[in-house]
Amino acid sequence: MEENLPVRIGRYEVVRKLGRGGMGIVYEGRDPNIGRHVAIKTARRDVLADSGDAGILLERFLREARAAGVLNHPNIVTIYDADEENGLAYIAMEFVEGGDLYSWVDKRGGLTPEEAVDVIAPVCEALAYAHERGIVHRDIKPANILVSVDGRPCIADFGIAHVAGSQLTREGALVGTPHYMSPEQFTGRPVDGRTDLFSVAVMLYELLSGE
Repeated sequence: MEENLPVRIGRYEVVRKLGRGGMGIVYEGRDPNIGRHVAIKTARRDVLADSGDAGILLERFLREARAAGVLNHPNIVTIYDADEENGLAYIAMEFVEGGDLYSWVDKRGGLTPEEAVDVIAPVCEALAYAHERGIVHRDIKPANILVSVDGRPCIADFGIAHVAGSQLTREGALVGTPHYMSPEQFTGRPVDGRTDLFSVAVMLYELLSGE
């Protein structure tokens, strides 16, 4: 039994700790109502308060649920639930058994061009689906591409996504991962779906070159 492992988060039974996210701990959980296993991302208000921007950070955390929650695509991680309880905000989502793209490639010892395309093409289809609905991910990178044990890639972590009409992220604000950013995103200019495609191209370069 892990130390300080909660018994429940919301209605979900906690099975084990999976790792640590940008704002809190990620657990594997189980929905007792239907027996489904889920991943539970958490963020504590008291921890976020130490940064001085608790309101904005919590809004950004819950934005993942609002952004990805309206998307229904086999290559986008499904959001099931989001709530806050006793100062703990959480998002319950699809549990993808496998690992991220980095670990998946490492286990396979590199990819052929055909295998790389088989991974990237579904990611592009999922992004096209999101872009048609006014959602730009803005943080496409291998760590945010989960690959199931049967090889299905899934886009995760819409925490800094830009949603059409949202004013949460101001022009000039730098959010994302610099190594994968398009020039316009890096300089804080307005972005559209093409910034995600730039990031996809960087990932494809890595998959093909091994660097």
